[in-house]
Amino acid sequence: MSYLSVALQRHSERRRLTQTDLAKLCGISNSYFSRFFSSATGEMSDDHFIAVLKGFATDPQAQAELVAARCMDVRVGPGSELVEIMVKSPEARTKVPSPAVPVVELSHETERAFAWLRSQCPLNPDLEKHLVGYAKLMGMK
Repeated sequence: MSYLSVALQRHSERRRLTQTDLAKLCGISNSYFSRFFSSATGEMSDDHFIAVLKGFATDPQAQAELVAARCMDVRVGPGSELVEIMVKSPEARTKVPSPAVPVVELSHETERAFAWLRSQCPLNPDLEKHLVGYAKLMGMK
């Protein structure tokens, strides 16, 4: 599963959008989203990605997190693990940067899912890199 598909699902869930609602909001077919979410790569064309961002036009923070997630998906190659992609909070634009990491509260189900994924890391080293990248994207340590 791609960072973008996870971020898009998360923002859809926050807004209580079904896949059909998301398709209508973005002006993209429901079947496209069905294929996108079931794909292992979660690749999305530039035109579709722009349509998704327009669908979230009223939420700049969601747009920024979706852009960051897409950047995380294409971060590959030698040295890519040294590239850090993060989203600043809206307050960071007006304040002096603070060294403190924002507190992120996850639901009990999400905590359980992360615990299970962490238990799988010794079996799949690539999974650990993805988990760490996703955690950084979400503002977790």
